[in-house]
Amino acid sequence: MFKPSSIGKKLKFIGGLLSFIIISIIIVTVYMNNKSKKDARIINIAGKQRMLSQKMSKEIFYIKLKNLVDFRELDSAMDTFGENLNDLRFGNALKGIYAPQDRKIKEKLDEVASIWENFNANITHLKTLMKRAKPDIETLIQKTTTILQLSDRVVKEMVLANMQGIYIDDSGRQRMLSQRMGLFLERYLRTDSKEDYLNFMAAKKIYATVIERFVKDEAIKNISDVFHSVKECHEFWIEHDVYMMKLAKDENEINKIISTIYQDNVKLLNTMDNAVWLYTDFSESKNNLFVTFQYIALLVVLIIILYTFLMSKEIVTHLNDFIKRARNLKNVDLNALEKHELLVDEDSEDELKEASGHIATFITKVNSAMSHSQEAITKAEFALKELQFLSDDVEEALKELRVEGKQKSNFDKQVNATEDIAIESAESLLHVKKMLEKLQSNLNALMEK
Repeated sequence: MFKPSSIGKKLKFIGGLLSFIIISIIIVTVYMNNKSKKDARIINIAGKQRMLSQKMSKEIFYIKLKNLVDFRELDSAMDTFGENLNDLRFGNALKGIYAPQDRKIKEKLDEVASIWENFNANITHLKTLMKRAKPDIETLIQKTTTILQLSDRVVKEMVLANMQGIYIDDSGRQRMLSQRMGLFLERYLRTDSKEDYLNFMAAKKIYATVIERFVKDEAIKNISDVFHSVKECHEFWIEHDVYMMKLAKDENEINKIISTIYQDNVKLLNTMDNAVWLYTDFSESKNNLFVTFQYIALLVVLIIILYTFLMSKEIVTHLNDFIKRARNLKNVDLNALEKHELLVDEDSEDELKEASGHIATFITKVNSAMSHSQEAITKAEFALKELQFLSDDVEEALKELRVEGKQKSNFDKQVNATEDIAIESAESLLHVKKMLEKLQSNLNALMEK
């Protein structure tokens, strides 16, 4: 691990590292909280898609059962499903929805979109058929009444023409068959019952056979009123037959589409359900990653705290060593100290090494000044003695020369002035020595503090 060499750098390093970890935890926590909110919103929307798929199918079956053409709820569910699916696939910044960040989710949503495309197309086609079939069903009642009236008129004309009983019996059955066809067709359109459809087809076949036989029968052709009624009934029948078969065909297509919708609905539901689970797993994996990050960050913080403790202990040890060396200065002879004895260890902090270096330099300079001052005092004392000896020699010489009066007085003054200068110089040096000794005492007190 990186180890700074100064106290300031160590404190900055520890503080910066702790600040970085704390800020990172805060940023990641805020980010994950925001992501969790978005994940919850997305999972909620994806879960809503499952409900909408069932609602669309329910509306279709309800409309079919009740024979309605009110598609408002169905349209609303379709629009919401399509809009939500588009948001889930491509994202929507305004709603806080992001595009899939996992390949499996994207592929599953693409699969949902493929199923939805067919599902939506079938529902749209079904709505068109239902809208067209609804008024046709109402028209069927009118047309059934018309074919009944025409069939009844044929019966009456045959009775008036006094035709054979077999004709009257067959024409009377036609009236019953016209109602039977309308009844079973209308029931088939409502219930999608295969039995009703077979009964309708059976009644239609008998009616078509009889009316075709009537229109070709020579006995009927010979009676103009009867033939006219049969011909009119036959012409309407041809139109009515096409109309009924069209209704039956549309209903068959509706039933086929509903069956397809039923199958696609199961696929859509299961696929969307799988997508929801993928979203859930992805969100949980991110939360687990975040928890792992928190544990790692906690472990790093503990390591930093341990590192801080060891570094602080090392700093305290070096400070204690520095203080111990400074205290020892008052009990030792500064003149006998070597510079290396004043310096702290090389592994100490830069500030302590710099301070000990300054102190060592300062003490060396003080020792040098005191040494020079002592040397100067010694030389001054020696010079003073020399001057004293010189003065005595001068006086002896003056006595031998027998210098008297004013001239001797001048010699004495000059000798005395020289002695005064030497004495003042010695006193000044003694004063300097005392000042240096006082400086040394203050320095020892400073070191002790």
